[in-house]
Amino acid sequence: MNEFCFADIYIGQKESFLKTITAEAENSFREITGDINPLHYDDNFAAAIPGTNFKGHISFGMLTASLYSTLAGVYLPGKYSLIHSFDEISFMHPVYAGDELTVSGEVTKKWDELGLIMVTAFIREKKGETVSKAKIKIKVLK
Repeated sequence: MNEFCFADIYIGQKESFLKTITAEAENSFREITGDINPLHYDDNFAAAIPGTNFKGHISFGMLTASLYSTLAGVYLPGKYSLIHSFDEISFMHPVYAGDELTVSGEVTKKWDELGLIMVTAFIREKKGETVSKAKIKIKVLK
């Protein structure tokens, strides 16, 4: 776990990590949230939705987005992180169980008087396609 203090953080600073989405993680997320939409567990249902080309059930978008919490709380800035807000978050492509994702972020703004940073973050699948992007304001507590 990183322990960047506000004074140590600079615009352009980057961090990233890898995470594979598993069926077990999807099941745990379903249990925690109570989201039982068949789009997230029934391959036949998802594949039969007109106008889509889903290759099976798609993972929860918010499960994928929860990796932004890991980015802030473990990597950038790490230990002294408190997510303030998401100015933007979007989901561009589906994620499937077994997909290996790269979560990356870069400090793009810094508000000295508030102790806040803006991290522009992306989640990409193994082939490099962006599946989600976000702008996260993070309070740095030290």
